[in-house]
Amino acid sequence: MSGEERREKVLNVIRESDKPVSASALAKQFKVSRQIIVGDIALLRAGNIDILATNKGYIINARKDIVECVIKVKHKSEDIYDELCTIIDMGAKVVTEEIENDLYGRIVTEININSREDARLFSEKCLDASQRPLSELTRGVHYHRIKAEGDLAVIRVQKALNEKGYLAK
Repeated sequence: MSGEERREKVLNVIRESDKPVSASALAKQFKVSRQIIVGDIALLRAGNIDILATNKGYIINARKDIVECVIKVKHKSEDIYDELCTIIDMGAKVVTEEIENDLYGRIVTEININSREDARLFSEKCLDASQRPLSELTRGVHYHRIKAEGDLAVIRVQKALNEKGYLAK
């Protein structure tokens, strides 16, 4: 078996495994030295294969592409918590809140809502009599920059917001 064929098979073993695969286990399986396997992994990485070395062996980095987009929403102040939880529950994070203002143009503020707890704390501040949400300047119309793992998560967010009547046209 050529080195290229072995590297292809090593890659398949790592991809198909549900746990890390050690260099020693790969060396035994392919009847080569551990150093040969370490070299094979280096060559695979050089070919843009995202292989991670852990203390238990090699794994393929299953990282999904992070998609960032801006969605336009409209709702009442009392719906802030529900809107943010809807986004979180569909697998996204809320990075910013933005509005378009005739006088100031686009106003952007980072809110970084990553959990229901973040959503609760933020919505409580918005409903505090001494503080008002930015979206009140635009009668509830605002934008959120969200981050999600893949396009499917973004689609789920938009669908859920639309079903609740929060997605603005």
